[in-house]
Amino acid sequence: VPAQAVWEVVRTGDQFDRWVPAITSCRLEGQGVGAKRVCVINQQPLRESIETVDDASRLFQYRILEQTMMPVRNVLGTIHVSGTGPSETEVLWFVNFELDDEAAWSAVREGIEGIYRAGIEGLEAHVRG
Repeated sequence: VPAQAVWEVVRTGDQFDRWVPAITSCRLEGQGVGAKRVCVINQQPLRESIETVDDASRLFQYRILEQTMMPVRNVLGTIHVSGTGPSETEVLWFVNFELDDEAAWSAVREGIEGIYRAGIEGLEAHVRG
């Protein structure tokens, strides 16, 4: 799918529950940088703040303010959308965080990779309609 079509979905920070299967509901309060987002995963709230919406670079960042699912803190997620062809897009979705319990690294890594992989696949399906 074209990169701009993907970016138009990502940049709003809204409706993540429509393309990230792990998220059962998501509500956006406000718009753009500073907006707050409350999503639910496994009946657990995930409170976030939109940190960056850079249309020129197609860079979107969010900070997780509150979550109880993983032993992590200071979480900053980044989604970067770039075109690799007229109808081809590369989505890089990564996260920086501090791990509270080194023994949990494997489970945390597996959980995040699974959510992001499914989210990127869901994003493509959502954009295709």
